[in-house]
Amino acid sequence: MKILDFEKRYDIPVALALGFFDCIHKGHQKLCERVIEYSKSNGIESALLTFTNDPNVLFGNEKQIYCFSDRVKVLEKCGLNVVIGASFDDKFASLSPLDFLDVLTSNFNVKSIFVGADYTFGKFAAGNVDLLREYCDSKRISLCVVPFETSDGVKISTSKLKSYVKNGQVDKLNEYLALPYFMSGEVLHARHKGTGMGFPTTNIAPDESRLQLENGIYATFCEVDGKIFKSMTNVGTKPTFSDNSISVETYIIDFSGDLYGKNIVVYFIEKMRDIVKFASQAELKAQLDNDEVNAKKILDDFERNHADSLLFRGDK
Repeated sequence: MKILDFEKRYDIPVALALGFFDCIHKGHQKLCERVIEYSKSNGIESALLTFTNDPNVLFGNEKQIYCFSDRVKVLEKCGLNVVIGASFDDKFASLSPLDFLDVLTSNFNVKSIFVGADYTFGKFAAGNVDLLREYCDSKRISLCVVPFETSDGVKISTSKLKSYVKNGQVDKLNEYLALPYFMSGEVLHARHKGTGMGFPTTNIAPDESRLQLENGIYATFCEVDGKIFKSMTNVGTKPTFSDNSISVETYIIDFSGDLYGKNIVVYFIEKMRDIVKFASQAELKAQLDNDEVNAKKILDDFERNHADSLLFRGDK
């Protein structure tokens, strides 16, 4: 996948998806599929424009579900060839709708544009699909307006998806996402408290630029070197060990090996329970044994019912 800069010029002919891609939900996936289909039919690159930073923070709103690098991971899984990164700053925010389109079409060889029905753009979001259509007609750029992706007749709401993250309802969240909710990062040195109980963990740091997932114990899948393993993950503190620091610790089931320094991806499937303080390590181990049984069942069910998920593509 190519990562291009919105402010630089390129000659590559592209079919381009435009929108505000906080997370990549199934509506965005549908948009990407249309772009990919068109690009393959016309022998050009499939592309999507998204922000490299978080506009929400600038306006004092909630953080995004995913950062730029996370969105790139999902878009690559979706099959896109190109991601165009734009920094949302004062200069970008001040672009009028027509100025934005002029910069876009000057810097990129845009052959076709794909948007959702409610797409807006430019300063104060003053540009809409009607203006975009007029502009595309004048530039001989084809335009495809993709209908809303809905759930029970209601448009997918980013605010609803954010509430699922904050409440740990990843099973509900995943019903809407193109790829199960995930965290990724480089494996860090750990205190190895779980190793002595038969539950060695692989630890990554939580990304503070993202909206934080509710603390708890989750059934997860862990991607290591392109392979998918069943796992379970503690997000939060470790009260049994009097450790109040926030971490993301994953026990990878039926896996052995040192992953220190490697990058892994942890996909969250279902929250199993809250974090509690146990009276002893023996009590904690007994609970972890039960958690492992529960996690295997949850993950087996998910794999059986979602065999066509982007998660499992390329893992066979």
